[in-house]
Amino acid sequence: MVFKSFSHWKEKLQQYGNMDNVFIIVEGKNDESVLSKWQIKNIVTLKGKRLYDVVEELELADLCIILVDIDKQGEKLFKKLKFLFEREGIPVETSFREYLKNFPIKEIEELPVLETGGIV
Repeated sequence: MVFKSFSHWKEKLQQYGNMDNVFIIVEGKNDESVLSKWQIKNIVTLKGKRLYDVVEELELADLCIILVDIDKQGEKLFKKLKFLFEREGIPVETSFREYLKNFPIKEIEELPVLETGGIV
């Protein structure tokens, strides 16, 4: 998926995040809080959960958008989750996270800075 701007990215994330059986995977409560403020409903946090349990919980999902942090740990987590979801036949959308690599942020909870134009 190609995004024309951060606003377009956010709009598409809202659209997908409110579809039945589509889930956005984030690391923690702060990430969830940011997305919830954008009226996104289908958010799954990883904090305190085993990855295998999350995959099992979402085994009937139509699509999972992995939106973990853009740092070294986040990259490891992203690769592991993507592998686990795809191994179970769960489609994964990666373009939302890839798009964020164009900006000088490292954590999902920093997204409001992009929204307000603070560093774009």
